[in-house]
Amino acid sequence: MAQSKPTLLFKHLTPEDDLSDPTVQALHVDRDGFLWMGTENGLNRFDGKTCITYKKNNRSAAFPGNYITNIIEDKNGDLIIGSQSNLVKYNRKQDSFVPYNFKKGIKLNENYYAFPFYIDKQEDLWVYLAGNVYKHSIKDSITKYITTYSNGYQFTPVPFYHKLDWFISRGVKGIYINKTDDVKEEHVQEFFMNSRNEALNSHISDVYITSDSVLWLASDKGLIKLNTKTKTHERFNSSKTSKNIAVTALEKYPDKPWLFVGTRNNGLLLFDLVSKKFFAEYTHQADDSFSLSGNYIRKIYVDKKQNLFLSINGYGLDYTNLNKVIFSRYIDKTDILSPNFENDISTIIKAKNGQLWCGTKTSGLLIYNKDLNKPLKHEFLKLGISQLIELNNGNILTGLSNGTFFIYETKKQNFIPLKTSFSEVVNGKVQINQIVKFGADLLAATEYGVAKVIFKDKNELHFEMDQGINHSIPWANIQTIIPITATKAIIQSYYTAIYLAEWKDGKFILKKEIAKSPYGINGSITAGNTLYIATTSGLLTYSANTNTIAKSNLIDANCSSILLDGNKNLWLGTNNGLYFYHIKNGTQTRYSIGDGLQSMVFNQNAAVALNNRYLAFGGINGINIIDPVKSSVYTSHSKPQITEILINDQPLPGIGNSLTTTGLKLRHDENTITIAFSTMDFIDPAQRKIVYQMIGYDNKKVSVFGSNSIRFPNMPSGKFKLVLMDVYSNEKTVLSITINAPFWQKTWFIILGVIALIIISLLALFIYLRWVKYRQVLQLRQIINFQKAERKRIADDLHDELGLKLSTLKHYLLAGDINKMIDGGELRILSTEYIDSSIDVLRNTLINLSPQTLDENGLVTAMEDLINSINKLGIIKIHFDHSGFTVALKSTPEYAIYRICQELINNTIKHARAKNIYIVIINRNERLILLYEDDGEGYDYNTVKRGYGLFNIEALVKAIRAELDMDSEKGKGVAVTISISLKRILKPKAHD
Repeated sequence: MAQSKPTLLFKHLTPEDDLSDPTVQALHVDRDGFLWMGTENGLNRFDGKTCITYKKNNRSAAFPGNYITNIIEDKNGDLIIGSQSNLVKYNRKQDSFVPYNFKKGIKLNENYYAFPFYIDKQEDLWVYLAGNVYKHSIKDSITKYITTYSNGYQFTPVPFYHKLDWFISRGVKGIYINKTDDVKEEHVQEFFMNSRNEALNSHISDVYITSDSVLWLASDKGLIKLNTKTKTHERFNSSKTSKNIAVTALEKYPDKPWLFVGTRNNGLLLFDLVSKKFFAEYTHQADDSFSLSGNYIRKIYVDKKQNLFLSINGYGLDYTNLNKVIFSRYIDKTDILSPNFENDISTIIKAKNGQLWCGTKTSGLLIYNKDLNKPLKHEFLKLGISQLIELNNGNILTGLSNGTFFIYETKKQNFIPLKTSFSEVVNGKVQINQIVKFGADLLAATEYGVAKVIFKDKNELHFEMDQGINHSIPWANIQTIIPITATKAIIQSYYTAIYLAEWKDGKFILKKEIAKSPYGINGSITAGNTLYIATTSGLLTYSANTNTIAKSNLIDANCSSILLDGNKNLWLGTNNGLYFYHIKNGTQTRYSIGDGLQSMVFNQNAAVALNNRYLAFGGINGINIIDPVKSSVYTSHSKPQITEILINDQPLPGIGNSLTTTGLKLRHDENTITIAFSTMDFIDPAQRKIVYQMIGYDNKKVSVFGSNSIRFPNMPSGKFKLVLMDVYSNEKTVLSITINAPFWQKTWFIILGVIALIIISLLALFIYLRWVKYRQVLQLRQIINFQKAERKRIADDLHDELGLKLSTLKHYLLAGDINKMIDGGELRILSTEYIDSSIDVLRNTLINLSPQTLDENGLVTAMEDLINSINKLGIIKIHFDHSGFTVALKSTPEYAIYRICQELINNTIKHARAKNIYIVIINRNERLILLYEDDGEGYDYNTVKRGYGLFNIEALVKAIRAELDMDSEKGKGVAVTISISLKRILKPKAHD
């Protein structure tokens, strides 16, 4: 376990994710946590989620050339970027590029190759320019020639801002070691160049410097260790699976004596500097999305957070974190050289001699040494293993998935096949669900019941069926036997019930049924007085004191295996990852593939404690080794960064780089603010939790996950602070915001405004009073006019009808012979006729003024009287439907509705030339509705001249607060709808 290979699960950045080019030449993480990538076609900035491209063909001439050679960073956080076209500086505060000016000491063409590589104690820049190495003074812009012994790539032995005594330059073949104080170049050392032995001529692509005299070189001949003092070297170009390895890139593994070794065709290797051996290999696996994208590594870079970045030739960028994966993975398919090997682990045991036995479902049995780094045997290559039980004598009983058994004799180190026999007659092969130790005995749970397992002579395995317990259980298909004491056990029939049984005289006696169990039991373990049971329905508990199984589960997952660690806490393999359950706190933690799990699915019985510390869980893709001491969930240390600021949804000119902006001063109309931010996490940015708060605005703390955009629309004037905090690291980013108040919110303007408001209010009050007086006069005139018109109509009716008849009667009396008329009876007949007619006229007039029937019998009766009197005249036919009217109204609305109907009928008779009138009155949904229609000529309601009738209708409608809708067109008659709420016009009941 001392030198296990770390599990690395890679994420991928490709042109599909906006990377400008799949070939990355340079990598650098700046002080803000952004990864800068120089490619063969543009510069890219990546924050873990968003990739932004800077290219010269769509930007200003100050941009770097598209083929980037190297990226370094100065003390101010500005980047110095070399390309095959120029050398530029990226101004971090202004988010802009500035080209270097080499006027003093050097002449360059318009396009020149540049490779910046060092900044010394005087802050002078060391850079390769157009074939030579120079030292450029930032202060006085003087460029000093150093050497011509270089082919464009340099490597330095000390960190920036120190005195540089020597450096390494790459040649066409081999390397140069240059002394920096030797301007005349008299002591330049050459290695692996122009050798008579062609095998020693090496193309060097990268260098790792361990001391002034020891270098590790990435060459096309392998990994080379060079001692520059003794001028000797060692070459390492063979690993477990490959020979003649061509090395392309090197990087030190943090806090380990290891080297990351990138190769041309063999992926990423790990090299132990102490043992001088390759011990781990990471390659592209077509069926594993977390493997490398390809096997040609161009560049390796590890940042301060131990994020590992790999440039994969033609595929883009692969990246991971060295601390993210907390569980080591074993028995990968690539670790076993057997063809068609499948590493779906079915069972695991640790033998007394320290060996680890790993059975697979289809590819036989693997036997490993105690360190789990070397397979000793691979047996039963194309068969599945179902049972592994170590006996008290050290021999191991091995059951195969085809139903056959072998015994492994430890002393002879060989497998002996066993015959099987049963004490009862059975049909065909018997399903053996479990074999378990019970004290000194060996018991089996079979499809025919519980059996005692006995080894007989002539290599025979005999199953003695326990008839007592088997006949006591309704269905004796036994799945699991769980010993709980030396004399008691829990027995489960297959997905049916759980029973308590007592062991006596070599047989079980059924005590009672404990519970129904519509689930499978896949393992159990005792902690304290509680038995924890891993089932397909979750983690359950059994109390030995009460002999009961809890109804609720502690973990809601299909639990396939269970182990107890050294701290007496539980680990469970499930079908949805690995769970840790803290018994005392009752808390649980779930681990996934991102933590290094071989898969999310673990298998039944495939778990074993290796020693007092380590645990092993097997699943469908190998084994995970668990170290509970180091299994806390890893979260990288990140600080959220503001990546974009928009004001009124537009970039604010002159704001510079949003990343370096700490404060905003805005006008009152610049009050819609959008802030985009990044979590700056390369591991799991979408699940990174950020809390933001706008202090001084709403002060609410809002939680979001992943990189996001926050918009604050129409903010008021004032001073505010936007605080972004990473929940896991507690790192904060603060942006101060000041929004100035408009002039109309100033004190002087407010005072003037108050004075003006008072004056305007007084003036408005004066105008309003004048208007009220005018409205009162107007209303009085309208009332007088209405009264005048009503009196005139009554006078006309009395004059035209009653007056005419009385005058006619008078003329008859004056003109005729009274005596003759009396004697002949004419006077009586004529007088009676004219007086009756006059009475009818007077009666109609009085009804129009105040119909007595309305007061005495209500609206419907009054309407019927009115309609009957009109229908008798024969001038028009009125149809009246009141079947839907079932309520009693107050007198005022009854009168108003009656008068409205009168006016509508009068208008129809006088103007419409109609033959029929239809009137319907109903009450529905707490409203009274009057519907009136005629088949007359109609009119345009909006343009018709308002007469007395229409004015009177509208006045009556307003008086009872009703809704009026008139619909009329020429030639289509008139339709009138009047609607009024019943709540206001219903007559109260007697008991109200």
